[in-house]
Amino acid sequence: MKENYIHLAKALAETSCELGCTPPGIPGHDVQFYKTDQYLVDTVVSFLGDGIRAGQPIIVIATDTHRRAFVDTLRARSLDPDKLYSGQLAVWLDARETLAAFMEGSVPNRELFYATVGSVFERLVEKRYYLVVRAYGEMVDLLYKDGNIEGAIVLEQLWNELANQYKYSLLCGYCVDNFLHEAGVEGFRRVCDHHRGALPIESLGKHVA
Repeated sequence: MKENYIHLAKALAETSCELGCTPPGIPGHDVQFYKTDQYLVDTVVSFLGDGIRAGQPIIVIATDTHRRAFVDTLRARSLDPDKLYSGQLAVWLDARETLAAFMEGSVPNRELFYATVGSVFERLVEKRYYLVVRAYGEMVDLLYKDGNIEGAIVLEQLWNELANQYKYSLLCGYCVDNFLHEAGVEGFRRVCDHHRGALPIESLGKHVA
């Protein structure tokens, strides 16, 4: 198991993906590879919290379990976005339902993606295109867990394309178990190549570069 993490760390070092998270207020596309839900929650809440303190609108596209955990932890830290933003600058979406809105078979449809995810950005910024939206998404992780690796990569490409229209700082979450097998390193490398930054990989309760 330890060797698998070493292989991933080496693969990350060979990509153009930099270590670290994009600072609040600056556009970027980062990734977090996590092992446990608690590690993911801590990371995402810290990421969203930085955005909330900076006054950034936020979008969260996650499973129901994760959304509830994010909200509860933010509230415990006195960073309830719905209260602070009066429900106007925070959007919470279900990952499976959002995926279903733009998938055509195993492939994300570009036009439908813009009609669903793109329209959420449009409503949130209300033509204030100078705003940098801070967003978290795990639809790519669901596709990967379903074995739809190519679908996940296409979706990452669509996210990067969307950055030409809207300013955003996006954090993608992937369970590291998706890559802890012989063929996983190449998929891991492909995922990293579509991101600007990578947060430390969680490894058995710890993290590695």
